[in-house]
Amino acid sequence: MCKDAIVFRNRPEGVTLEAGVTYMICACGRSKDGVFCDGSHETTECLPKEVSVEKTKQYHICMCKTSGNFPFCDGTHSIYSDSEVGKAVKI
Repeated sequence: MCKDAIVFRNRPEGVTLEAGVTYMICACGRSKDGVFCDGSHETTECLPKEVSVEKTKQYHICMCKTSGNFPFCDGTHSIYSDSEVGKAVKI
């Protein structure tokens, strides 16, 4: 987890990832869609998470940016209230 990250949303996003494709997943919470890196991290110390999967299917992507299994959701988002969306992650 990046100390400069912000909570994009307090629930995961279902995204279909294709097997064998390399994706750059947003780890800062500042990208436009919150899922894929768009370079918004450049003003932070955060770096996107490079990921590829073995099976094409829908994955639950962590949108709170604090999952212990990042970039995949592990339920950590439940610690964030709606009022904490857009604010700094809890370290």
